[in-house]
Amino acid sequence: MISIDNITKYIKNFLSLDNPHLEAILLEEERRVGINPSIGIEVGKVVGLLTRSINAKRVLEFGTCLGFSTICIGEALKETGGRLISVEKNIDMYEETKKNIKLAGVSEVVELICGDAGKVIEEVKGPFDIILQDSSKELYTTMLENCIDITRKGGLIIADDTLFKPMGMPAQYSVPVDKYNEKVFADKRLYSIILPIGDGVTISMKL
Repeated sequence: MISIDNITKYIKNFLSLDNPHLEAILLEEERRVGINPSIGIEVGKVVGLLTRSINAKRVLEFGTCLGFSTICIGEALKETGGRLISVEKNIDMYEETKKNIKLAGVSEVVELICGDAGKVIEEVKGPFDIILQDSSKELYTTMLENCIDITRKGGLIIADDTLFKPMGMPAQYSVPVDKYNEKVFADKRLYSIILPIGDGVTISMKL
């Protein structure tokens, strides 16, 4: 019988953090109670790889937590010559992310906005090469149409935490992401796949 835990451990043996400050963020997340976890090293590596592989110049992120994903993307954009707009609603998380991206040395490629994702998506101007969706789960489906509109053809919409339903997470979290998965896989404008890493990541390419 193949053990998923053993496979995950094997893969993680090969992975290293893209920035030394990321380890401090992971430790801080473990120390706190009630904080939403970051995308983690596996998803962070995938996002970094995709950012580099399509030579992304403009990336939009919703939901920063303490800035783990922001730094992963920022490191990639330093290589591609791109910039990231990152949106966080919680003022405390916003301030901590601002501090962390400065310590990580990626603040020069990041524009950090404190605001509601559902409102910012209606104001921001595309096109974007990549959109990372990690905001409140109930916003995933309501923001999808706007995300598609401002993503360039061949660009990517990446949604985190999309395996909450089979993981048995509470309905308030699992139902919205399940509906999101249904929508992107039914949408003929998108070509989508779910990767079983972290808490699940759905990657959709705009055709």
